[in-house]
Amino acid sequence: MSVIRWKLADFLAEHGLTAYALGKAMGTSYMNTVYRMARRGHEPSRIDLPTLVNVLDGLRTLTGKDVEIADILVYEPSVIPER
Repeated sequence: MSVIRWKLADFLAEHGLTAYALGKAMGTSYMNTVYRMARRGHEPSRIDLPTLVNVLDGLRTLTGKDVEIADILVYEPSVIPER
C-alpha cells in the first residue's frame, strides 16, 4: 500500500528550527498538534488543508524561503509486481 510520510522533523532539523518556533510562527494555540507533526514516529495520519497551509506559511516565515508541500511530505508508492 502506498503511503505519505512526514518529513517535517527533518526539515526543522536541517534549518535549525523547533516545533515551538513553528507553532509561534503559525500563531496557533494548538501546540500539541505542532509537536505531534514534528515528532518522528508520532506524526498524524490526517491533516486539514488549512492546517497544512498554516504549517507551510509558518515555515516560510521562519526560513524566509519558499516552502512547498514536497519539503514536508513525501509520497512513497507501493511496489507493484510486473505481470
